[in-house]
This record gives sequence, structure tokens and C-alpha cells, in this order.
Amino acid sequence: MMSSLTLKPHEIHVWRICLDHGAVPPPTAGESARAARLASPVCQSRYLRAHGALRAILGRYTSARLDFAVHEKGKPYLCHAPEIQFNFAHSSDTALVAVALNTPVGVDLEHIRPIAEHAAIAERYFPPGDRQAGDEEDFFRRWTRFEAVLKAQGVGLYGAGAEPEGDWSVYELDAGPGFAAAVAVPGNGFSVVVYDYGENTE
Repeated sequence: MMSSLTLKPHEIHVWRICLDHGAVPPPTAGESARAARLASPVCQSRYLRAHGALRAILGRYTSARLDFAVHEKGKPYLCHAPEIQFNFAHSSDTALVAVALNTPVGVDLEHIRPIAEHAAIAERYFPPGDRQAGDEEDFFRRWTRFEAVLKAQGVGLYGAGAEPEGDWSVYELDAGPGFAAAVAVPGNGFSVVVYDYGENTE
């Protein structure tokens, strides 16, 4: 059993999860049903591992029952522990979970890959001051930065194409070779602590 962790104000914990190996808790009935609708056994396995790890991680921060609900535009939260705010992202064989105390948090992760239309996507979705064309690595680095802010706001791509309101801190993350990742919170003065799921169990 994983031991508990204390989350301090102005601290963000980010968990890196490998979706192809390592132990995770058994799936819930709902997770199994949703995984069964996915296209391939690999996608099903990664979905179950990601959500099992998410529950295990959140259980380190609260003893409350882990009942999930979603806000209007789909951002999940814990019904019985709303002070533990979190966000989740996955791409290919990797997932990230970001956790903060009483602070909206957003995390995004992308596997860097060839994408011929990246300049057109940037022009359509990026904020007006951040639409310059670059290579794929630069595109995904900027994408994860702005998407992390949108996810923290709880609006997802509904908020794409506009400058974010307010003061935001965005931190780029090391998610491993071939990935771009970032975490975002409103305000400033935060520190980021990174854990690897399955290795930090004490």
C-alpha cells in the first residue's frame, strides 16, 4: 500500500506513469466497461493502467472516498475532497497526473510526432501572440503550455484561440525523450515536485 503524502500550499506534485508495465490497483466496473469500448487491447490496457494509477495517486492525498464527478465542460473533481485538485493527461505509453491544494491545476502531455499541418493548427488554436510557425518539437512544446492553462481553467479547447485571462504560471516538464509536457496554475510562486509512479511508494 502506498503511504500518504502531504501537499503544501503553492506546491504542485506531478506524477509520471508508464502505461506498459508496473502494478496498479484493479479496475472499477465502470473503468472496465469504458475500456472494453476502446479499439485495441493496447488502448484498453493503457486506459485501465492510467485510471488505476490515478486512483492510487489521489488516495495518497486524502482518506475520503474517491468518487469522481465532472464540471460543466468535463474537468473531473473529487466529490468528497474538492480541496485536492488534480488533472490528468496521457499520450502513447505515458501519463501524467498533477495534484495541487485548493488551486486549479492543468497538465498536458504530447508525444512529439510528424504533423504536416502544425502551422495551420497553431494559427487556428493558439493565442494571438503565440502563432508563429516552428518545427514539430516547438509546436508541441507550445501546444502543451497553452493546453495546460485551458485545462486548469476547465474549458479545454472551448477556450482555444484567445489569450488566457489572469496571471498564470506555466512550467515545462520532463516527460521523457520524445515528449513535450507542461503544468499550469493561476498565480505565481509555486514549486513543482516530480514523482515516478511505482518508484516513489514510501
